[in-house]
Amino acid sequence: MNRPPRVGPAAVVFDLDGTLVDTMTIAPTVYADTIRALGGPDVSPATVVATWHIGATPVVLAHFLQRPVTAPDIECFHRHFEAVVADVRPFPGVLDLADELHRAGCRLGIFTAAPRRSTALVLAHTGLDRLFPVVVCGDEVPAPKPAPDGLWLACRRLGVDVAETAYVGDAAVDLACAEAAGALAVHARWCDTSPASDVPAVAHRPAQVLDLLAVTTG
Repeated sequence: MNRPPRVGPAAVVFDLDGTLVDTMTIAPTVYADTIRALGGPDVSPATVVATWHIGATPVVLAHFLQRPVTAPDIECFHRHFEAVVADVRPFPGVLDLADELHRAGCRLGIFTAAPRRSTALVLAHTGLDRLFPVVVCGDEVPAPKPAPDGLWLACRRLGVDVAETAYVGDAAVDLACAEAAGALAVHARWCDTSPASDVPAVAHRPAQVLDLLAVTTG
């Protein structure tokens, strides 16, 4: 069966937490619980969210623990995360959006600040692993968002020019990452915790991404 010609970007790369999956009430609590379990301060999930852009999980934990992070510390984090991963769900409409983009000929990827181990768990549990052949994680790039390194790597693995790519994310660092990389920034506002922004492309539900990117599925 012939696929209709693509209209829209060559590729669409997504953030994960707060964009594809509803973890913004789960992941910050996992960090806070882990920090307390490791003898750190009693931080709130909101404090974690305000800080976790500084880097991958070991960097965030070290920031709050005020000491180098060990392998057992990381295992503690993953035990807490694995205990709640069954509660993670894709946002309504996300699976349909990914299917529509695939039908339109767009290549799909993920660039997330989350570590590979927890990302793989989330993707397998939600069924998103079948839809996104390229996944770049925060512990696989030298600099965190808003640095463009991870988005550039995702585009290289997808075999597309970053200028022909849209990056969809819910946070300010996602939009700044897209701008720094030279991609089109699309603000995913369907998460309750997503702040306002001044980017022109704003989607209040996943299906609106198709219209914003002028994607035709035929």
